Amino acid sequence: MPKRVLGSVFGLATLFAGAAWAQVRLGSEFQVNSYTTSLQSGASIAYDPLGNFVVVWASVGQDGSGTGVFARWYDAAGAPVGADEFRVNTYTLSGQSDPVAAADGNGGLVVVWQSYGQDGSFEGIYAKRYDSSGTPGAEFRVNSQTVSSQSRPSVATDPAGNFVVVWNAISDGSSFGVVGQRYDALGVAQGSNFQVNSFTTGFQYKPDVAAFADGFVVVWYSVGQDGSGAGVFGQRYDAFGAAQGAEFRVNVHTTLYQSYPAVAADAAGNFVVVWQSGLQDGGDDGVFARRYDAAGTPQGGEFRVNVYTTGDQTHPTVSVDAKGFVAVWRSSGQDGSSTGIFARRYDTSGAPQGDEFLVNSYTTSFQTRPAIASDASGRFVVAWLSNGQDGSSYGVFGQRFLPDVIFADGFESGGLSAWSTSATDGGDLSVSSAGAMKFTLAGLRGIVDDTAGLYVQDDSPGDEGRYRARFYLDPNGFDPGEVSGARRTRVFILFEEAPTRRLAAIVLRRQNGVYAIMGRARLDDNSQADTGFFPVSDAPHFVELDWTMSSGPDADDGTFELWIDGASVSTLAGLDNSTSTVDFVRLGALSVKATAQGTLYWDEFESRRLNYIGP
Repeated sequence: MPKRVLGSVFGLATLFAGAAWAQVRLGSEFQVNSYTTSLQSGASIAYDPLGNFVVVWASVGQDGSGTGVFARWYDAAGAPVGADEFRVNTYTLSGQSDPVAAADGNGGLVVVWQSYGQDGSFEGIYAKRYDSSGTPGAEFRVNSQTVSSQSRPSVATDPAGNFVVVWNAISDGSSFGVVGQRYDALGVAQGSNFQVNSFTTGFQYKPDVAAFADGFVVVWYSVGQDGSGAGVFGQRYDAFGAAQGAEFRVNVHTTLYQSYPAVAADAAGNFVVVWQSGLQDGGDDGVFARRYDAAGTPQGGEFRVNVYTTGDQTHPTVSVDAKGFVAVWRSSGQDGSSTGIFARRYDTSGAPQGDEFLVNSYTTSFQTRPAIASDASGRFVVAWLSNGQDGSSYGVFGQRFLPDVIFADGFESGGLSAWSTSATDGGDLSVSSAGAMKFTLAGLRGIVDDTAGLYVQDDSPGDEGRYRARFYLDPNGFDPGEVSGARRTRVFILFEEAPTRRLAAIVLRRQNGVYAIMGRARLDDNSQADTGFFPVSDAPHFVELDWTMSSGPDADDGTFELWIDGASVSTLAGLDNSTSTVDFVRLGALSVKATAQGTLYWDEFESRRLNYIGP
């Protein structure tokens, strides 16, 4: 039977429907600092490979002197480790401030800050390393030059645990320059302090650094260098600290000032820079970004990040993960109060995944100075300063997020590489242009000619207590074995991993030549709840399900809802299904009977944690 494409059914208006990767809040906004007297400032975050994270900040008066550096660990579930925050700095005279943190691939941590008077002059740069158990080493001085001021540090680690620190110093014969120091994974300095900026007129300010397997990149803003007020510049280095090419200008727009940049990179060395730009978005300051590949080649021009352009959008920062990157910034008036924290996600190609979204829940007064870090899965945490929320001047607050989208099929690549594994039975299951639906170029084709199960498997779900999936299905005349009484074939199954157990399924039936689709959910006592069968034509249809586990034993509040072609056709409520979560899923021709034959097509598979996907 010839393949039918869905364009005539749904129309071009839905071409990009469901493309936005909305974010899901993990729990509520939380307060980081326990000590609430006076002022907490300068938050920074680091994520380790296991999803644990640490927040560091400066606290006035807490260490018995001016300002000290404090930190708090959190586990992968977002629960604080230990009763309270702990002090990082050993030297407590005068002020220790502007802390930054970075985690390495082994779960270790390095914290860097500026300390007033400790090196015998004004500010100096100091650091302390922690191993994966949280045990600290001794704090140590980073800067070799101690004359005048060393300030505004930034730190980054590569996957092996080597790290680099950069900071501002009066070192290049002008006002301020950018200086760096490399360290190996044991904390041993590699070479001496080095000058980053080549242009030394005026001042170069607020450096930021990102590290990757083969090197690192530093960005900063430079006054007057681009012919205007200020511009954003960068310099790439290899793993041995050798400069790769000359310093380069990031911003294309050079009117007024472009300043306060931040940079993040993936393990391969692709990186993205964000900054604030004066009047470029038609309001006051706006947030702009530019992407680069691992060779330092710009991937297109700069682009505006913020959608809301009234007032100021400032203090941007950015984090990269396996799904792309997330930019976060402070926006004036957008949350209904003075300033709020907003963010926006982009995929790996730089395409925005929906509009910006509000990070903070508490919207009274000022929320400012955001920081962000993410893990490899796309989970991220944002921390910021909140005015008056903890009863003092400013406190440190945070919010955890994970992407709503769990997985998308990747059939457009022409193969099954996006999936964790597959059972193709010698090529009977393959990606084919014949399977393309809803304006795609390729879909999944399964030729059923024996009892071997054909499926692709996705292991992306991680103990999901709620799981939603959508896919397109064309029966295409497929016969599940109707003459011999074998009328059903499972086309999608949700599994618990250990022990392997089916939690829910979508079943395709053909009886008397008529196709129908049913949803099924398994309960804790191994009984099943079925939606009943809903007739469909022998043509492409999209199927969506939403499975939710119950909140506890005998709570009877689990649900299963089934949509066909955009209409909710059945909801199973009151399910007692609290003992298992979704760990992996299979799409294909499953539980095939001996007399089944024909070809099935699937396309546009996507899974999410919360939001409706639709056609």
